Amino acid sequence: MARKRAVIAVVSAILLTLYPLAAPASPSNRSSNVLRVAGSIAPLAGIAQQVGGDYVNASTLFPEGLDPHASQLPQDVVNAANAADLLVLTGHFPWETDLINQTGKPFVSLEDSSAIARYEDYGATLSAMPGTEEGNQTSQEEQNANPHGYWLLPRNAIAIANATRAALGMLNFTMSSIWNANFRGFVGDVQGFEDLVAVRNSQYHFSSMRAIVVAAEEAYVAETFGIICDAVLQVENVFISPGELLTVQDALRNGTIQLILGSDVSRLETGGEFAYQLVQDYGGTLIWWNTVSFSGFADYVAMMSYNLGVLVSALEHGAASNSSGVTNLVLIMMSGLLSVVAIIETAVLIQRAKHE
Repeated sequence: MARKRAVIAVVSAILLTLYPLAAPASPSNRSSNVLRVAGSIAPLAGIAQQVGGDYVNASTLFPEGLDPHASQLPQDVVNAANAADLLVLTGHFPWETDLINQTGKPFVSLEDSSAIARYEDYGATLSAMPGTEEGNQTSQEEQNANPHGYWLLPRNAIAIANATRAALGMLNFTMSSIWNANFRGFVGDVQGFEDLVAVRNSQYHFSSMRAIVVAAEEAYVAETFGIICDAVLQVENVFISPGELLTVQDALRNGTIQLILGSDVSRLETGGEFAYQLVQDYGGTLIWWNTVSFSGFADYVAMMSYNLGVLVSALEHGAASNSSGVTNLVLIMMSGLLSVVAIIETAVLIQRAKHE
């Protein structure tokens, strides 16, 4: 009997030792399970935070307000990357390669063979650059592909979330059920947003409109809303050719092109100033979206819902601007209110879908 009690005691002790490894993390031990994830830009960090939930501390590497295409790598960025357990990268910015080489941290990216998970393996694809033919691109695929802002397209955002889910599972497999559940929730949120886009499109018919974009990244937001983009004013330091510009001016004047689409980044560049001048001289509706900055938005769906609200507001009231290039304050207020409504409607659609 004494021997039997001793065996039971030993087995119980072993089980108590193993239990914390198998059991879900409780609030008391959660801090030891939190992974530090650093995203190149805010939208990627936001997606990683949604997949990781309470068990991920996501931060943005590149400081807001700077051009993410810059080749110089601030020391603060290196320090932040060194402190992270996982890097979520675009695979597009030049400084990301230096960061990988300097830190040696595990990372996820679009198509880098040394990444522990690649977005393209989970369905991410690059669309054609605005103004190029999408037909048979086999011989010119790399030349025509648009790497700027691909994370803004819903299916690509889902692919990024899925690759991040897989990478987090590699770093901590005991939390895989949580990563998987959070990923499914993210997919549901994105589908709810797409349902809202369809509702708004039935009211405002923006998918039948044509546009030019100030910079290439805005084309992915336009694609989300079904808007066809015929040209881009500026791709990094390369501007639209004189012949293409004449075609754009004629199209704006005769109404063939109805929209000029810019963003938080391109608004501060030469192309943004040029967009103001085009709309004043030739007509069209000028719209400014968020593509890189994530300030004030809790997640990817919130930012894209804001962009949808800005589009709807501009179509209802027109994107007025005065000679100094200052956007009409009423438009800003209206677009903000409409974006809040869009976010609320998205949440309602998501909850309805979950109950059904």
